[in-house]
Amino acid sequence: MKKRIIQLVTAATAVAAFGLITAGPASAASSVCESWGGVCTSGSVPSNGNHEVCFSGKHKALAYWGRAELWDADTGVMVASFASNPSENKTRCVGGLYGQHYYERGTGGYFYGQVWN
Repeated sequence: MKKRIIQLVTAATAVAAFGLITAGPASAASSVCESWGGVCTSGSVPSNGNHEVCFSGKHKALAYWGRAELWDADTGVMVASFASNPSENKTRCVGGLYGQHYYERGTGGYFYGQVWN
């Protein structure tokens, strides 16, 4: 019994010391895709609880146009894309996904995009 009380006190102390009592839910995962020329690829993120992933993209130089593409990292299949340009930052969310990991690929050079769940 004494050993169990010591374990509970130790656990309570650790929780208080690290602030785990007041910690909020984990933030959504995100990754950036940025290129100064050519193609960029972001890191991968999982789909959220609603089986949805969002991505955005814009070119940083006026003479550059291309595409923002969302890829399923597990199967190597592109699941969505849109034309990107320097005049607007576009965003698209894709639902109904059942893969584990997704990433963004930006084409056309001077591209900045983000993928998140």
